[in-house]
Amino acid sequence: LITPRLASMDAPRFGAAQSNRSLTHPSLPQPKPGDAFPSSETSNYSFIVAADTQLGMARENEDWTAEIEYSKQAVAFINQMKDKPLFCCVCGDLVHMTSEIYANEKLTREECDKIQDDQVRDFQGTWSKLNPDVALVCVCGNHDIGNAPTPTSIERFRMQFGDEYLAFWAKRCYNIVVNTCLFNDASKAPSHFKDQYTWLEERLQYATDKQAQQIFVFGHHPWFLYKEDEDGDTMEGYSTIANETKTVKVPDSYFILPKESRMKVLALFEKFNVSAAFSGHFHQNMVSTTSFGMQMIVTSSLSDVIESTGKPADFDEPNTRGIRVVRVEGGSTASFDHEFISL
Repeated sequence: LITPRLASMDAPRFGAAQSNRSLTHPSLPQPKPGDAFPSSETSNYSFIVAADTQLGMARENEDWTAEIEYSKQAVAFINQMKDKPLFCCVCGDLVHMTSEIYANEKLTREECDKIQDDQVRDFQGTWSKLNPDVALVCVCGNHDIGNAPTPTSIERFRMQFGDEYLAFWAKRCYNIVVNTCLFNDASKAPSHFKDQYTWLEERLQYATDKQAQQIFVFGHHPWFLYKEDEDGDTMEGYSTIANETKTVKVPDSYFILPKESRMKVLALFEKFNVSAAFSGHFHQNMVSTTSFGMQMIVTSSLSDVIESTGKPADFDEPNTRGIRVVRVEGGSTASFDHEFISL
């Protein structure tokens, strides 16, 4: 029997929901130690993937009215869905400002933190309007905790949103949320990286031992864009970011995780038969498949959208703002499909 850890629909949206390395929401009851899983759990369900709400991106933290509107559109779409999804996962870069990136001679760390606090307040105010029956998962991105996160930046995220990595059941599928920023650069928080990596191995083993029908992994950075063994040094594609304040070309290599750490983690994903990894960060859609069948599903943003010159010519998802609807089928032939919805 799986019993809810929370009996009320009044659970706080932020902070308390992501705690003890799990997710607390009455629509997603989690097993207690020793609970047996019902073998007949075959109910189908859906969930939503969004990414890069990134309040403040278009006007470099001067204003974030536009990004609030994009998030409002996403919330409104989810709320009107006839078949309510069990949860919505926002895959990082919830806001644009972080002192780890923007503190300089023009802005002090304290001024950056104040701007981030304001952006977080508006993010939470907007997403608190999500149907209370739908759980919300908030993933940390590099604009939330920095390209090379520190214990301080990670703790700020925990105070704002709760645990930065966690895992939870949805029906008979296991969902693992990771802090990919540490796989990008753990130099300033090596103990945090070690703790998370050990935990990740343990969670994958646990899901396998409990015979999860599927394992899904969520993070901010894509593990790769086009090929699992791609090397950033030889990637030729780039995307142009053009907004009110700047125009820059960003190489595809910026968006992927370093090959050494990537291949180590992908070996774990292969060993434990991970079905799919979901991410954002790329500000455009991309779907690729590993040699062992895991899909790397990158979802476009709810802020600025860009387009890479490196994407395959036959990739046919729209290059627009939007969210992704993932539909899961349970049972002995467990499977899933997904559809990007332009907003």
